[in-house]
Amino acid sequence: MALVPLYTTLIFKAAQHKTPLVRLTFDEEYDYIVVGGGSAGAVVASRLSEDRDVKVLLLEAGRVPNFFLDVPLLAAELQLTKFDWAYRTVPQEAACFGLKNRQSLWPRGKVLGGSSVLNYMLYIRGNRQDYDRWEQKLGCEGWGWHSVLPYFMKSEDNRDPSIAYN
Repeated sequence: MALVPLYTTLIFKAAQHKTPLVRLTFDEEYDYIVVGGGSAGAVVASRLSEDRDVKVLLLEAGRVPNFFLDVPLLAAELQLTKFDWAYRTVPQEAACFGLKNRQSLWPRGKVLGGSSVLNYMLYIRGNRQDYDRWEQKLGCEGWGWHSVLPYFMKSEDNRDPSIAYN
C-alpha cells in the first residue's frame, strides 16, 4: 500500500507526458553548435538562442527524457540503462573495498539534461573558499564567490537574498 501514491503519480505523469520537439531535418549551416545537452550545454544553447539572429544546434548523444526521469526516487534505477554511459572508476586503492575489482559505478547521464537527470535532483554549490582561492591565488579574475553568486542565484531562480548563502 505504501507504493500506491508513487504508482498513481507515475500513471498520472505518463498520461501527461509529451515528447519535446525533435527536428528530423537540419540546416546546412549554424552559427553555433553546442555538443552535449547536459546542464551546461543546455544553458549555453539556450542563452545563445536568445539572439534571434543566430542559429544554434544542440547535439545530444543520448535520448529525450521520459516521465520516469522526473521522479528522484527512481534515480538509482536509471543506472546502467540506456540513459547512463555506464562508466566505472579505475580500481581504488583506499576505497570501494566491497565492490568488484574495487571499482565504483560512476553514473553519467546519456540523456537530454545530462548527469543532472541521474543525480536524484540534488544540487550543491561549490565551497565559497574555493571560488575565492581561484580568484585570489590563481588570478582567475571574476571567479570569486561574490562574482559568481549572482549567477548561482539566477540559475536557481532564488529571489530571496536572505538565503543566498544557504
